[in-house]
Amino acid sequence: HTILVVDDNDDVLNLMQRYLTPQFFRVVVCQSGQQALELAPRLQPDLITVDLMMPEQDGWDVLQALLSRPDTRHIPIVVCSVLHEQDLALALGAAGFIEKPITEHGLLAALLPLLPG
Repeated sequence: HTILVVDDNDDVLNLMQRYLTPQFFRVVVCQSGQQALELAPRLQPDLITVDLMMPEQDGWDVLQALLSRPDTRHIPIVVCSVLHEQDLALALGAAGFIEKPITEHGLLAALLPLLPG
C-alpha cells in the first residue's frame, strides 16, 4: 500500500515513515499542499494523511481540493492535527482523524481499516 503523508514538519514525516515502513507501506512524503495536489493524481496512493496547520495552503484547503477532483476524490484522507477538530474534519469529508502527538498504535488503528484488502 502507498500512503502520501502531507506535513510541513520534518519530525512528523520521519515519525510516520518510522511507524509505517516496517508495516510494508510505501510512504511518500511532501511538505506542502501544492505538492500534495500535484503528487496525488499521479501517485494514486491508497490513503493520504494531511496536517491542518501548514503555511500557504492549510489542510482544510488540501482536503477540499482533493475531494473535489474526480481523479482523487476516491482516495481516503485522514486529517492529522493538534487541533481538536475531528467532528469538523469528518463533516468535511475526511475518512478519519488522528490527534497529534501521533503514536504508532493510534496511527495504525486509524489507517488500517481504511485500506483496501
